[in-house]
Amino acid sequence: MEMFNRRELDKRIGHLKKNKKLESLEQVEGYFIRRCTEAGIEFSYDVMADEMPYFKTLAYTEFATNFYLQPLNTKLRYAQMIDAYADDCEIVDYSSYLIENIMSKNANKYQDRNSKFDEYEPKDNIVILPGSNKVKSNICLNRLKFLANKHGNNMYFKPHPITTHQIIGELKDFFGDQNILPRDIDMYYYLQKANNVYTTHISESMIYAAVLGKKIEPIDVWNNIQMGSFYCINNHLLDNQHDIKNYINKCFSSPKSGIINPAVDKNWKEKIDKYLQYILKKREMYKDWFIAEPKKK
Repeated sequence: MEMFNRRELDKRIGHLKKNKKLESLEQVEGYFIRRCTEAGIEFSYDVMADEMPYFKTLAYTEFATNFYLQPLNTKLRYAQMIDAYADDCEIVDYSSYLIENIMSKNANKYQDRNSKFDEYEPKDNIVILPGSNKVKSNICLNRLKFLANKHGNNMYFKPHPITTHQIIGELKDFFGDQNILPRDIDMYYYLQKANNVYTTHISESMIYAAVLGKKIEPIDVWNNIQMGSFYCINNHLLDNQHDIKNYINKCFSSPKSGIINPAVDKNWKEKIDKYLQYILKKREMYKDWFIAEPKKK
């Protein structure tokens, strides 16, 4: 199991430690892996790829302290969110759960966030950036320049905790030292104070901003957004800001969403079973539609 494997985490997040609230997901990971093994389906933690619709692999990761399942196929992972919203199921109050995460300071994925805010007065606008490995490939610099011109010094750029000093230096050169927050400061303090939140399809900050009623807009490079970890959720959040709490509750309550949380779902094991039944049936529709070329020896 990779979600809580220290050696694996050292490779991915280095010195950072995950929020302890995520520990309840370890039992979910174990059950999910067992059910995949029984079904003969491969599984992989925190990866993205685009296999054929008759996919080989189900991916899983954390999303806003939830366990999130999706097939490694663009078509089907997008379809599962549409099917989830259309599903006729019992509605659970996921929105209140997410708001409580923020109020109880459990929204951060990582522990030990800096809460010394004296040097940085809140501003009306905040840009939330991904880690260094994604900044140059996923973020539209022209969009950032446009926003900087629009909002001037009434906007912060918040670097991801996994951001190199080089990238932070470049941000300061582009947008001014006074507009760049420290990478380890508690981003959610400033998110709550802002009116407008500019973030990406690969960030769980989008759902927290949305559920707080902030205006959200993307800063991604258009050509890359469909391969973002949370594209299939965040794309719909952007389109449903007018009725966001209802959208979140209706969608996340359905097993078809792939969202699982023992703190919210009465029977999370049954929800996983129903998700697997749903997505494997969907997968079966595409058997033999596309044939992979045999690997060359």
